[in-house]
Amino acid sequence: MAELVIYEKREPHTAIIQLNRPEKKNAISRDLYWALEESWQKAKQDDDVWTIILTGSGDSFCAGGDLKENLASARGEMEGPRSGPRQYANLRALDLNKPIIAAINGYAVGGGFSLALACDIRYCVPAAKFGCSEVRWSHMAAWPSYVCTLPLGWAFWFAFTGQTVDSETAFRLGLLQKICEPDKLIDDCLELCAIINRNGKLISAHTKEYIYKLLYEIQGWEEGFKLHREYYQHLRQSKDYDEGSAAFSEKRKPEFSATYYDKNNKPPGVS
Repeated sequence: MAELVIYEKREPHTAIIQLNRPEKKNAISRDLYWALEESWQKAKQDDDVWTIILTGSGDSFCAGGDLKENLASARGEMEGPRSGPRQYANLRALDLNKPIIAAINGYAVGGGFSLALACDIRYCVPAAKFGCSEVRWSHMAAWPSYVCTLPLGWAFWFAFTGQTVDSETAFRLGLLQKICEPDKLIDDCLELCAIINRNGKLISAHTKEYIYKLLYEIQGWEEGFKLHREYYQHLRQSKDYDEGSAAFSEKRKPEFSATYYDKNNKPPGVS
């Protein structure tokens, strides 16, 4: 039996997580959910992984939840809890402070659209399609990632209509950062990861955690500036902060170590 999720490490410091259920357009079954959860935890715990690429097999990124399995579970025809697979698009619950790049190789619909929006950056192929298809079957689509990523009118449009848009429209809406040639999608994502990784592990971790706290937890400019000062002060106590300053002054490339002078002096969630 084929692996439901393929996990691969690439140098430098990047993991590729590939949903591998192409015959079902990578719809999230219960087994696929737990395989994906295992891969997220593997990437989170590996100090040598600084950036992550999420993609799909075949001609789809992810078609969302497996509705046939959901129905069987609702009818009591499957054993075990129902709640697990419904959390697959909640990447914030993982406390995974490493940049996640969605390499969208085809359809990203239903919960798969939310999963793509929950990633930090999105690259796609020209044939990609995006939409909240689940609302056509009376499933609520308004995930937090919609409201935090989409202009509000478009969040309503997607969540009310169940219609899809093509890659060019998604790019114009600001949902995508790049449309790639199909045979260069992963290479382009790896190139982006290499650019991010050159800046060091700590700066990405601090920045990601700060931005998401600003989005979800902080209200008002003063609280936002206070949080920024807190994270900046923690970063200044890392060896990377001084190394970056020294490299700039000495006109050389920095050599980041991702270490602190005091290893216990870190903001919550930054590993």
